[in-house]
Order: sequence, then structure tokens, then C-alpha cells
Amino acid sequence: MITCILRFQTRVPQHANENSKPKHKPFPTVTGGCICSTIRYRLLSSPLFCYACHCPDCQRSTGSAFGLFLNIESSRIKIISPTRPVPVVIERRPGLVSRHVECPKCKCELWAGNMLGPAICDVRVGTLDYPSLMEPDVHSFVESRLEWVRLPEGATTTVRGFEHRKLWPEASLRRLDSALARWAQDAAALTAAAAVAKGGVIAAEEGRGGEDVSGGDGEKTPTAGEFGAEGEDDEAFEKRFRETERALQERLEKLSEKLAEENGKRRQSHLEDMTANLQIGDDNSEDDVRAKDGIVAPTVD
Repeated sequence: MITCILRFQTRVPQHANENSKPKHKPFPTVTGGCICSTIRYRLLSSPLFCYACHCPDCQRSTGSAFGLFLNIESSRIKIISPTRPVPVVIERRPGLVSRHVECPKCKCELWAGNMLGPAICDVRVGTLDYPSLMEPDVHSFVESRLEWVRLPEGATTTVRGFEHRKLWPEASLRRLDSALARWAQDAAALTAAAAVAKGGVIAAEEGRGGEDVSGGDGEKTPTAGEFGAEGEDDEAFEKRFRETERALQERLEKLSEKLAEENGKRRQSHLEDMTANLQIGDDNSEDDVRAKDGIVAPTVD
């Protein structure tokens, strides 16, 4: 349960002053990783929720009696190893697509996307260094639970799935809303930046008489229209968001270089025109003309 995290908080001795407040310790270091230890990560805060799923899909995909997962904000997972996990998309069967990250070496699955949105991840509890810390808050899909699996007395169960709004603690729901809002703001900011960059490209093209400065289709600036494609789920949106962010940064760098080059050419052209207008004669010529401070002026005796 989420309450299991409270084991790490300081308890007040019985002989302590009733008016004194217990000292709250920060969230302890909870780390995890893959089988070969190529990937190591740390949770920066307590999980939002922890659940066990006894559905047939989880049984088959994990090769075990049930799946055990914890929900946490994707921003609260920190990679502490030099190597980063790689994203993987697999269609396990028609209609069942797994989008998760795994170790590039041992292929151990670490966490996956969540139906609530790309801001939330489902971490596989078994990849934690101390998985016993995370007792599930609910056992779902108990209708397909293996007969020999005995649940703890008083455990919360659901016949099939569950609604997070009904089971999650209020504090977790507030964190969820905050995480989704931040993600929406970041996505909106990126979309706006892409639109601004697109406008800069159009202006540059108009300044060159319609000449294409994009360098080909592979360098075109991502636009807002590329987000939220029809039929695109949250995980696909997250992947597209990251790819577009990277492409946008590269495009902005190339655009800056092209604009700087264009400005340099214009300055050079202006200098050549000014030089061509200079009438340089003999030293004794009364028509001698000199340039002073960038202005062409007749010689003053």
C-alpha cells in the first residue's frame, strides 16, 4: 500500500510530549534497475498508487501469477546510470499494444505508459531493489485470479478493473491533476514554439523571393498539426512530442545559421555597392573623392 511508505517516518515515543510534533523525514532513496544492472533508476517521490492485476494479459506478459505495478509521475523517475532505457512498442495481439521502456542489453521491461496520459508511468515493482516495500492498494481482476493465490485478509479487490478517482488517495489525485496540467502546458508551449518557428521560415522564404530555405522535407519545422493525430493514443503522442521537440531544436539551429549567412551576404553586397560608387582619382585631382565614416564625400582642401 501507499501507506507502507510511512514506515520511513519518525514515530513518536510513548513518553514524548503530546504537544510535540513528529519530525518528518524526507522520502527515502528507493532505487531499482534491470537484471544486468545496465539501467539504474531512482524514484524521487512516493508512488501515487500501487496495484496488482490478475488479468490473463498480465499473467501471460509477466509469465507469473499476476502483474504488480506502481503509478508515478514520469518526471519523478530519474535515470542514475550512464545508459538510458530504450522505448519499445510491441503489438502482443490485435488490440493489445505494449509501450514500455527496457534495458537495451538484457531487455528487462522497467516501466510502461499509462492510460491516464503520458505524464504517468506504470513501474514494474519487481524491478525495485526492495519490492516488498510496495504492497498493493488493490487487487484487480480477481475474477481470473489463480485459485492457489491467497490474498491478505481485508485486501481491497475488484472483480475487473477500477476507477482511479474512486480508489486513489486525495493527495495522489491532486498530484495527478498537477502532472497532467503541467504536461498540457508543456505541449501547448511546444506547439506555440513550432508555430513561431514556422512563421520564421515563411518570412525567410518570402525574403528570398520564395526560395526554399528548409533544405528538404527532412528539415521542415514541425507544426501544431502534427500533434494529436486521429487515432493516436497518449503514448504515441508522448513519443511524437519528444521527437518533435528534438526536431524543432535542430530546425531552429539550422534556421539561425541560414539567417546569419543571409545577413552576412546582404552586408557584403552592400559593401560592394558602396565601394563601386567610390570615384578614386589621382592625388592631384580636384575631383578626388574620399570615404569618411562610411559616407562618400568630396575632398576638402
